[in-house]
Amino acid sequence: MPRLTLGILALLYPWAAAAQSSGSPETAAAPAVRTVAVTVTDRELGIPLEGAELELTGAGMAAQKASTDEAGQASFKVPDPAPRMTLRASFPGYGDYRGTLPPSGGKIDVALSISDVIEGRELVVERSAPGKSDQKSGISVAMNREEMDTTANIGLVEDIMSSVGTLPGVGFTGGWNSMPSVRGGYPEEMGTVMDGVYMPYPWHWGGAFSIFNPYMVDAAKMSNGVFSARYGRAMSGLLEVTTLTPEPGQVRVEGGISTTSTDLFAQIPFSSSAALLIGGKVTYLESLALLNDYALRLVPPMSESIPTMPFIRDFYTKGSWAPSDTLKLSLNGFFGSDGVGVHSEASAEGVTTLADFDWLNLQGFLAADLRWMPADFAVVRLQGGWNNQTMDMSMYFDRFGERDYSAAFLDQFDGRTFFLLDGTTVAFSGQTGYTIPEGSLTFSGFSRQTLNQVQGKLETEFQAAKGHVLSLGAEEVFQVFRSKQEMKGWSEFETGADSAAYTAMEVSTDLEGNKTVDTALYGLWNFGSDTSLLSGELGLRAEHFFLWNRDYELNTYPVANPRATVQWRPRAGLTLSAGSGFFSMFPLDAVAAEDKYGIKSFEAGPNRAWFNVLGAELSFADSWSFRIETYYKQWFDRLYTAFWQDPDTLETRYAAKTDGTGYAAGFDLMLKRKTSRLWDGYLTYSFVTSQFLNPMDPPEEGMTDLSGDPLGRWYYPSFHRFHSMNLILNWKPARGLTFTAKARLASGTPKPKAGNIEMYAAVAEDGTVVEQYRRDESYDPDLRTELSCPVDLRVSFSNYYRNSKVRWEYYIGAEDVFVNLYSPKTNASFDPFTGEEQPDSDSADFGIGIPQISVGYKLSY
Repeated sequence: MPRLTLGILALLYPWAAAAQSSGSPETAAAPAVRTVAVTVTDRELGIPLEGAELELTGAGMAAQKASTDEAGQASFKVPDPAPRMTLRASFPGYGDYRGTLPPSGGKIDVALSISDVIEGRELVVERSAPGKSDQKSGISVAMNREEMDTTANIGLVEDIMSSVGTLPGVGFTGGWNSMPSVRGGYPEEMGTVMDGVYMPYPWHWGGAFSIFNPYMVDAAKMSNGVFSARYGRAMSGLLEVTTLTPEPGQVRVEGGISTTSTDLFAQIPFSSSAALLIGGKVTYLESLALLNDYALRLVPPMSESIPTMPFIRDFYTKGSWAPSDTLKLSLNGFFGSDGVGVHSEASAEGVTTLADFDWLNLQGFLAADLRWMPADFAVVRLQGGWNNQTMDMSMYFDRFGERDYSAAFLDQFDGRTFFLLDGTTVAFSGQTGYTIPEGSLTFSGFSRQTLNQVQGKLETEFQAAKGHVLSLGAEEVFQVFRSKQEMKGWSEFETGADSAAYTAMEVSTDLEGNKTVDTALYGLWNFGSDTSLLSGELGLRAEHFFLWNRDYELNTYPVANPRATVQWRPRAGLTLSAGSGFFSMFPLDAVAAEDKYGIKSFEAGPNRAWFNVLGAELSFADSWSFRIETYYKQWFDRLYTAFWQDPDTLETRYAAKTDGTGYAAGFDLMLKRKTSRLWDGYLTYSFVTSQFLNPMDPPEEGMTDLSGDPLGRWYYPSFHRFHSMNLILNWKPARGLTFTAKARLASGTPKPKAGNIEMYAAVAEDGTVVEQYRRDESYDPDLRTELSCPVDLRVSFSNYYRNSKVRWEYYIGAEDVFVNLYSPKTNASFDPFTGEEQPDSDSADFGIGIPQISVGYKLSY
């Protein structure tokens, strides 16, 4: 009806004007007009914006355009009375707004804002939220920069995974771990792309944090449903990160300094069509060591126990160039490093234990993205990238000293004869203690792993008809993996039920040039839109995997992965969704495959999964929304490997199987209130049950595969949690003041069943008998660690410096504020030389044991 009314007015208005002027000169009157003055200001600063572009359109009249003067003012002449008219306002760096012209009055004030949805006097304005348009029920949940602002900018290392980890379907990970399980899948099954380019390992400190700095990210989308056939190399979730695109014609600077890090990013224009984003991060956790050693005076000094404090050094740049409306080129570059060095020295009852560990991780990538629109209905996209990952690790371990045997040990072993592996016998009689010389029982080594990845993608899409888009694409991912390891020391071999022999061990491997190629072709049909009654995507992705080196080849049959999703909107505010699809992925550890594993060509293929999801989403008034989704996933053709010691020949035997299977089922809920003036946030709840099976009969009782998973029985994976809940609340009691609370609750992960701590005799090659203790652990489906319930708090106050566009913010944050009152527990570890449980060794979340406080200051222009 509104469209019909506007159409009638458009037809009648010219005739009414003509009739009004058709009388005699004595009686004719000119049409009435009025002047509407528009003033455009910066909402936060109240300063006028010169050069703001205004456009006034209405039924039956030509569009009028104007630019504001140095006072931020412009004016329009409009009929009085006038038909419904729309005023649009835009200014570089600010959101674009649209509002209806009031039926009367001659003055309108428009307050533009960079990030807010606002209501001005007599003018309602609106804009779309950037980064949200790709969010779809049953497929993905997206967060833009504004929504991640409070939850990502908190903690020792600011990281968007702090926000992504609170989304529905994303499993709770615990302290110092950002690699989540998505809807029951293994963490390594989650794929990650940045600006469309695959990232093989986007993590710092072995997975503690991601490389995605909030200063460089514009939006993040977690596809926990049946995501598009456009992407592969993932089976349980796809994280798509979109970085900021530098805007030509404007300079922007953002930075922050806190107790542990400094960040600085700048957007620099080069011309009206080209600009550059450049910046980086430097951490300095040495501040924690100073606090520990000189303020708190805790023992041992942190500077001695951690000689190289954990560090991150990141550099990122992105350039964009748009020489025309139909051609756009962007280039990305990143170099990052992280590392840590740990030293421990402890003495107890005459025995000293030394341990040193050093870790260095280097990574970098270069990527290019070219988009060309040869016609209004077609787009061609070409992408290419190179990634490098180099991980260096070295370790040293030594135990030495003198210790008396316990009375229980002498009662059990005095008078016994022990056997070494070479058949030599050792008589144990009348001894009261043992001596281990320094350097005689050491273990040392280093490992270097390097991965180089080159990838390319060509995609074209065109609009076949209104609401129907077809896409075709091809991509190639080529990897070269090298692993070099040297380990030297001592290893234990059982020689009896209560005895073992120390045997010198030296391992040296140099796996050079393992190469893999992942080739994929895909086709998509997208129909409908976000506002149509029916929309969705049908796609087919075909993939082929091949691995080879100088002595070994592993070829596979191609696999086809059809996928389909559909969204139905029977009424305004309600979306029903359904999806089903197949996914495949070459296991990450398969890049280290060798002939000794016994895998033959065409006998193995990629891991595969079949995923199904049903969902519904409701949008209410006042920016409220509610989403519910349920799903079922089936795994098959899973690869798992194992090795064990032959008890007769003492040779190491290997096995690799591809008959692994598994399933996951669950549902997710999300209640959300979008960004608003006083308060906003969301509540999520996820339930999942996930079990896997490695059918191989274990050669030894209780034996596991290389990942530590049981053989020959169904099991819950080590990361599995039945329940996860997240509450994010932002309260804004005054302008510029924000209180943020992030509370999480998760049930426990599987806990092994701990057996009794048993005493045994370990015999060195020189005949020394050492009193030692061990404890067997076995899988138990009924045991779990305790609940995890960390709470993070953040308070920030921000404003603009007077008469400027420089925004400042002070904040203080605290992670896991109640850790001293409660932390989840698991089995405690014990000293293998005394059998005594070690104090404070039963943490299940591996946090640092105290609230992590961060204080900082941010600037942006």
